[in-house]
Amino acid sequence: MTLGLQLAGTSLALEFLPVQDMTPTFFDSLKEYVGFTEQSSAALREFHPLAQPHIASIVDDFYAVIEAHPGAREAISGGAAQIGRLKQTLMRWLDKMLLGPHDEAYYELRARIGRVHVRISLPQQYMFTAMNRIRVQLFDVLRTEVDERDTSARIGKALNQIIDLELAIMLETYRADLIEKNRNSERLATIGHFAANIGHELRNPLGVVESSLYLVRQHLGEDAARAPQVAKHLNRIGTEVKRANQTIADVLDLARNKPPKRQPTDLRSLVESAVDAALLPAAVAFESTVPNGLTVTVDPDQLRQVLVNLITNACQAMQGRGHLWIEAEGISEGGVRLRVRDDGPGVPEEDARRIFDALFTTKAKGSGLGLALCRRIIEGHGGTVELEITETGASFLLTIPST
Repeated sequence: MTLGLQLAGTSLALEFLPVQDMTPTFFDSLKEYVGFTEQSSAALREFHPLAQPHIASIVDDFYAVIEAHPGAREAISGGAAQIGRLKQTLMRWLDKMLLGPHDEAYYELRARIGRVHVRISLPQQYMFTAMNRIRVQLFDVLRTEVDERDTSARIGKALNQIIDLELAIMLETYRADLIEKNRNSERLATIGHFAANIGHELRNPLGVVESSLYLVRQHLGEDAARAPQVAKHLNRIGTEVKRANQTIADVLDLARNKPPKRQPTDLRSLVESAVDAALLPAAVAFESTVPNGLTVTVDPDQLRQVLVNLITNACQAMQGRGHLWIEAEGISEGGVRLRVRDDGPGVPEEDARRIFDALFTTKAKGSGLGLALCRRIIEGHGGTVELEITETGASFLLTIPST
């Protein structure tokens, strides 16, 4: 902005620069708290060429420990292929940690990684122990490669600082997730109160509309009711009444939070019944790799509802044309891991964090209740449902323990 002034016959132009926000960021506060400075960054960069030849062995050790521990191993659902990809990711992660620059872009990148840990439900204790194992391995390299005491102390201090920063960033993502879950619980409680009060009042007039629609069809007669211009509007009324009733049912189901009635269930038969109930479009090719004889202890009605919701969402995302897969495998102590995936457009990154929130939808006529209900049902079974990171399409992973 420029302001013109007239002073003693002289024209002056004063230019005002925009005021910069000097408030420290969250990452600035963390760095100040642990004493991380530009000298710390320089020490890490100095250490990088010494550590780089050892990074592959550090990564191999890291994942060997994970594979040997049943609880940690269950967080990795893709087997050897996924571990191979994760090893490459961890190598890049270690390079970035040592090379920097340790700026706001670094913080945002690390926060995204932390949100992935939250999304796959990695228990926090494994995050802490994993970071400690990396710390121990890096200090072993430091003792091997650096003899000079002052240099070793300077680099060691920087290593402790950066690893503490990494832990703080990851903990912040878990804290943010907990806050969001609490907000979602409050939202669900409000929805439940609302649904209990007006669900009955809404169903009565919808029942009247449905009955009146039937009587109109009877009054017009079969031929008149089938006339294209008439049938279009009658069918539209019927469709919208059905959609409104389904929305009320979803709201009530979400609000009730009914405990599951578990019983031994053949998973392959359950998947087949869900596919039949979802009424797949003719142009959607379906493939199931659910093993014969895989029995799980679940509430079959509730799990069928979850599968129908996921299948319906996939078909809508693919606009009625594409490929749909349902895969399953048994996990430790009688649990199951179930994946529903498609080759549609997938879920935009900006929507991925909110996709399970009640009332959040990207559909023109969506209620925003289907995936929230899926999560509530699976969590009621003591399990988790997550949107996996994939190159194409959308993939939902359900993990359900036996009890």
